[in-house]
Amino acid sequence: MVRLLKYLMMAVCAGVSVYVLSVGPIDETPGANEVLVSVWYPWAGEAGERLREAILAFNEAGMTEPGTGKRIRVIPLYARNDISTNQKLFIAIAGGSPPDVTFVDGPQVAEWAHRGALVDLTAMIHGAGIRPEDYYPPCWRQNIYRGLIYALTFCADPNFGLFWNKDAFRRAGLDPGVAPQTIAELDAMADRLTERSGDFYDAIGLIPWGVYGSANSMYTWGWVFGGQFYDEQTDTITCDDPRIVTALEWIKSYDKRYDKQRIAALQSGFGSGERNPFVLGKLAMHPTVISGLREIRRYAPGLEFGIAPMPYPDDERWGRGEPRSSWVGGWCLAIPTGSRHPKAAFELVRWLCATDEGTEWVVRATGSFPGMRTCRYIRWLASDEGATEDPARHRLLEILEACRHQRPVIPVQAYYMAQLRRALDECLYKDVPADRALATARANTQAALDKARAEARRRVLR
Repeated sequence: MVRLLKYLMMAVCAGVSVYVLSVGPIDETPGANEVLVSVWYPWAGEAGERLREAILAFNEAGMTEPGTGKRIRVIPLYARNDISTNQKLFIAIAGGSPPDVTFVDGPQVAEWAHRGALVDLTAMIHGAGIRPEDYYPPCWRQNIYRGLIYALTFCADPNFGLFWNKDAFRRAGLDPGVAPQTIAELDAMADRLTERSGDFYDAIGLIPWGVYGSANSMYTWGWVFGGQFYDEQTDTITCDDPRIVTALEWIKSYDKRYDKQRIAALQSGFGSGERNPFVLGKLAMHPTVISGLREIRRYAPGLEFGIAPMPYPDDERWGRGEPRSSWVGGWCLAIPTGSRHPKAAFELVRWLCATDEGTEWVVRATGSFPGMRTCRYIRWLASDEGATEDPARHRLLEILEACRHQRPVIPVQAYYMAQLRRALDECLYKDVPADRALATARANTQAALDKARAEARRRVLR
């Protein structure tokens, strides 16, 4: 608790707003044989409504609290995912009044566990018969910190499938049924797919720094090029791996070929939903998260597209990378330190993340895949029937099945992502050499990681 309060005081001193969201009071009082469990969830709109429906289904299932036999009733509260809400959670924990369950973005699990904000679920998970092999390996690994399990994966995004616009391929004289398999093929196709009007672009083949932000772009292409961002054995940051340097140099080559300012002019009309550039036909190839599939189906149902594994380098110029490279994104469920009903809370975590019924609600609520690879929905989608009924999601499932990576499980992951973002942006916009930009990111992140480890050791000694 002391280190949580210390963190919050530092945040306030730094000018970061800390406030309570208007999520509404909890008016319900438990019945004579009832226990109330609160859960904070991060989605507004349709996804939030689907999540509340999932909670209603749990409540109607009549689950009981181990040990007492009391019926569990869950109260869902919306708490958007941002720094202020995270600090609200830490304040609630420090004050002894946290929610019983909270959603945690996958890369935040280690950091929150390091700060003492999450309950160790190891014994409850083993007691429930939940096994590592029930989950996609990166989905399991992202929740383990210092040998203990602090969360279960709720939803898994395969990052990424390469989506390509078949109509754009036809206009460019390319075979619409054949995606690029190598970086050399990707580059050649991107050039042919770029449509120009004088000094401006009407459409472009690929924007390699536009993969859901600079940090995600670095992770994506760094792994594609065969690099590694962290050495778990030596606890060392390795983002200046020569393969990652080459990846950033390749990203920068698109600025030299197409001019980032002219690309930015085209991007000014981009957004999400109906402004998704792939939906608009302005971006012919794009590494796309699974929510992009939902946007295509909603806003461009007639669009003819394909989905392929990410191309990889395989030539003398760029070296050899990692075939079928992908990594996991998505949300996890955890129990905050100080939960009043941890056993009842775990029943909700288990139901949503490790049962056939609960994981089907994951699909309905988020459109993503469950992290549990052995659940009924995944078994169906992997079957011939699933492949026939929903070939696009089946293709994305194949990419998830081959997934090797999750972002490094370290207590400074948010800082690391900021450093990767800065490295790409400095290389792209300030012409800082790729090796120097990444060396700076490595040194800064390693210093932050060493400091976090030292603080943890001092706490143990006390």
